[in-house]
Amino acid sequence: MPEEMSQIEYLIKELETGNWERRVDAAELIAEIGDPDSVQNLINALNDEDYHVREAVALALGTFEDSNAVEPLIKCLSDEVSGVRYAAALSLSMIGDERALNPLEKATKDENEVVQTVSRLAISEIKKKM
Repeated sequence: MPEEMSQIEYLIKELETGNWERRVDAAELIAEIGDPDSVQNLINALNDEDYHVREAVALALGTFEDSNAVEPLIKCLSDEVSGVRYAAALSLSMIGDERALNPLEKATKDENEVVQTVSRLAISEIKKKM
């Protein structure tokens, strides 16, 4: 890592340009560092072509509890990969924004039982925060 580049700048670069495994690692490390200025970079990465990355990013966004992530995470409830849908539902429960209630209600009818269960739990958690 070049000295003039901060740790978070390096991770954001990896999130955008590394191979999929490095992008996953970058998303997880960004969440651990907890730099709120990186939320938009994570939101952008929800459109990654690799589902591993989308899932890791969706989970990472929950740690920030940033309402700017709500709408992009709601879109992830329709992802073709159940792991991404599960991660989005879990993060929406952590953020606790009531805008997610109706989409999560629809997700309780998901084809995947884990997504259904996590969506029900997310609804419960959001209602507790209201």
